[in-house]
Amino acid sequence: MLRKTIALILIFSMLGCTLSAQAELSYEPYGEDEFPIWTMKLRRAESIFFGSLVLTFPLAMLTWNLLDNFGVVSSDSQLEAFGWQLLIAGGLSLGISTADWIIGEVQGA
Repeated sequence: MLRKTIALILIFSMLGCTLSAQAELSYEPYGEDEFPIWTMKLRRAESIFFGSLVLTFPLAMLTWNLLDNFGVVSSDSQLEAFGWQLLIAGGLSLGISTADWIIGEVQGA
């Protein structure tokens, strides 16, 4: 009986929050001075990092497998190989993001 009472109280409290909320019917775009410039640069770098990770990870996997087939690198387990591939892909994506930031700073100056 106690569990049912607690469950009903939780359900009604969650429903009460949604029923009393006011809907925002109009969209307002962000203003010019709403966010600092460094946060916009960080957002751009984050988007480029994760966007390029989609391309660099398969490239790192392909390169790792080719080097493994030729005996240049070796790993004891598949998990270790995956870790190295992810590390390589992350490094490449970080390089792409950093290069974009440098190009943006040089062109903006």
